[in-house]
Amino acid sequence: MANNFTYKGIVSLCIFLFSLTSYSQSITASPQNVIRPVSPNTVSVSLDRISGGWGSSGTYVWTVSPSNGVTIGSYTQSGTSTADVTVTFSGAASGTYIFTLTRGSVSASVNVTVGNIAASSSSGDEIAVFNVVNGNYLSGPGEVFTPSVTSAALGLSATGYYYYLPNTYNGNDGNVTVYAASPNGTGSTAIGSIDLNGASNNDLGFVRLAIDPVGTGWILAGDNSTLYLGKFTTSGVNPTEISLVDGSVSLVNGTVSTFFNGDICISGNGTIYALGNSGPGGSTQIFIGSPNSGNTTLTKKWDLVNESGNPFSGSVNGVAFDAVGSLYISTSTGLYFINQYTVNNATGTVQCSLVYNVSGLTDLASNLYPQQSTLPVRLAGFTGNYKNQKTTLNWITEDEQNFSHFEIERSGNGNSYSAIAVQFAASNNNRQSYQYTDDLSAVNGTVFTYRLKMVDNDGQYKYSNMIMIRKETRSIEHITLNPNPVINMATVRFYAPAAGNVSFSISDVAGRTMLRQQNSVAEGNNSVSLNGLDRLLPGNYILQMINSRQIQSLKFTITK
Repeated sequence: MANNFTYKGIVSLCIFLFSLTSYSQSITASPQNVIRPVSPNTVSVSLDRISGGWGSSGTYVWTVSPSNGVTIGSYTQSGTSTADVTVTFSGAASGTYIFTLTRGSVSASVNVTVGNIAASSSSGDEIAVFNVVNGNYLSGPGEVFTPSVTSAALGLSATGYYYYLPNTYNGNDGNVTVYAASPNGTGSTAIGSIDLNGASNNDLGFVRLAIDPVGTGWILAGDNSTLYLGKFTTSGVNPTEISLVDGSVSLVNGTVSTFFNGDICISGNGTIYALGNSGPGGSTQIFIGSPNSGNTTLTKKWDLVNESGNPFSGSVNGVAFDAVGSLYISTSTGLYFINQYTVNNATGTVQCSLVYNVSGLTDLASNLYPQQSTLPVRLAGFTGNYKNQKTTLNWITEDEQNFSHFEIERSGNGNSYSAIAVQFAASNNNRQSYQYTDDLSAVNGTVFTYRLKMVDNDGQYKYSNMIMIRKETRSIEHITLNPNPVINMATVRFYAPAAGNVSFSISDVAGRTMLRQQNSVAEGNNSVSLNGLDRLLPGNYILQMINSRQIQSLKFTITK
């Protein structure tokens, strides 16, 4: 891939790694011990007792905040004042945790961030982790390890082990070797090999892998005329046998040539989700199917489109699930989000939107295995607004047939959710509106995500999309645009001191007005999508936001 992205170059700038709180004692922590993908998250955290007040003996106590879902394990200490005091923890979802070591009146803390999407760089010499929630970038990439060979395809098991394939597309003659590494990136080694296309001398230009919930690794490979499916059983970094499952995978409503780029991931019920991408400027399609010995069939379900409804033309390299069944994909220009709730079965499309603008990503992986389900109720809208220390949730349904109730769930880290209320269904076939207000005045934290658990009469359930709310107490001082630079689309975030109308004006550096739009906004935090940016030429522009009280300006750049 072009435009190789170097993780190491921005590691010191990423809040993903860790931040140190200022105390009189010096604090150190090892990055490779605190950067981990979600589950199982058995991580060691160390603090050096270098100066002042620690002493050589006594009772040391570790605490963690937030503590919900986190189990602190054993810890060790040495008899010297400069030695590490180390603790392990497990069970945490993705998010940032503050670990504090206390002895008497002396304490020190370190922030640890756990990510949920693993990624490999285009050069294949870095494996790193992002922390993203519901299509929102939080932090990363943070380097986990350097693989023993340049990697292309990447997989992650439920037990936290990494599996990857080398970046050898020319002259491979159908041969594939699988490598494995421990959850902290150590012990990287080859664990098995196979010649997937046997007597054929064709090179495999497309080779991708994923690990399913029970620990089986699946390899989908193609030589532009045939797709091959192989599998192996994972056992940490121990040797394994790779077998050919299907020497000619069938495609419905698709062609093998589509799999010039792409990737695979596995759902909780073992279904393969395969992305086929015909290359730069080409189409991207999602196929699904289940392994079936020599009769495996992958059926095209959706074509990817951008937020304007036009065909998505990025060069797709990787795909990974989130916890509720939506997808993240990587391209040569960034990390994207495929929201499952934008599926349009009538047109056979699903939307794809930019999450993080970065070059140099290749494959993606996660060890999240969502179960898909379909309910009679259809959610027509789910929104949230924050003001006066309260979140107000609004949602609309259609066709509430055999439907029981909603469970409103809230999370402080984007993954561990707790039910905070139940709303019983109106049970009618018309459009129905609901509202719930969540008082956050006594709740610690600044960022919250909400979702609805929609429960049918027979106990089946499905989760809504998630919405993110930020608690902010400051008055409006400036507006922010994400992403910046802009490729095709962007969202402007701001705090409105009062409900009303806000006008947006975009002009070029010569002062010529290029675009205008007006939106009604609520008091509090607002996010507005700017329309028509894909029609502007690359260059520098000025965005102005105008309301009844003030004018705010922001410079930004459009790239193509």
